[in-house]
Amino acid sequence: MKQPSLNICQQVGRVAVEPIGTYRCESSLPKPAIHPLYSPTGVLLSGFEMSDHVWHRGLWFTIKFVNGENFWEETPPFGVQQSVSQPVCELINDRHVRLNHHLSWTSASTGPVIDERRTVDFYVGDDSVHTIDWTSRLRAQKNLTLDRTPYTTWGGYGGLAFRGSRELQDVSYLLPDGKSVASLVGQSHEWTVLQAVADGGVKRRVSIGFIDHPSNPRTPTPWYNKSGNGYTFANASFLFHEPLPVDSNTTLSLSYRVLMRDGSWTAPEFAQLAKTYRALKVS
Repeated sequence: MKQPSLNICQQVGRVAVEPIGTYRCESSLPKPAIHPLYSPTGVLLSGFEMSDHVWHRGLWFTIKFVNGENFWEETPPFGVQQSVSQPVCELINDRHVRLNHHLSWTSASTGPVIDERRTVDFYVGDDSVHTIDWTSRLRAQKNLTLDRTPYTTWGGYGGLAFRGSRELQDVSYLLPDGKSVASLVGQSHEWTVLQAVADGGVKRRVSIGFIDHPSNPRTPTPWYNKSGNGYTFANASFLFHEPLPVDSNTTLSLSYRVLMRDGSWTAPEFAQLAKTYRALKVS
């Protein structure tokens, strides 16, 4: 059986890592994102600029409020993540590609607030699993308060986020205790797995797992995950319960692993994958 491998196609503002997905940082985008994102058999997993939330773009990372400026929604005025330089691609081997991207978070009212060094690793595995490791190192340019909209009937979100394609139906979230739920609103877990039925066949199932690294602030992270009526959203919302002050010249590092497969994991199976990742040292 032929071993899976990766192909890279880089243009200004985007890097396609086939067959997993495309990292996009066009100057027209207020923040970079990964879209499209595919399962190993080619199911489209991610949604982009969705009609209900046009700022939802595949897999992305941002914070709702930085010193009161909105870096999440895009109603003017709002903060943006600007490329300081184009992503640098490193082919580790034919099944592992690393992107390093230097970003400046800035807004008209605050000026530069965060200098981010982002690393995104793409892996394709023998076991028909695609993997993305995402680390955002956020260096405060001044004293900061990282915040969210307090949760009432909505809110609490910010951090690594995923918006699913409308092809995903019957969505639920598998938890470490083996239960599956339709939503999560601030409950803390080391990991969660989005499970869904996809278009393209009878009971064609896909799964997307999200793992919080133990070096992250407020680990295990609270989650803000929702599903229903074509709205699929998962967020490792480390600010869900309260804001976080960050002193000037301090670096805050957040790391996550995202795994994608066709079919389903059991809770014990995914717990072993999470244990492996959480044992890794990240820098």
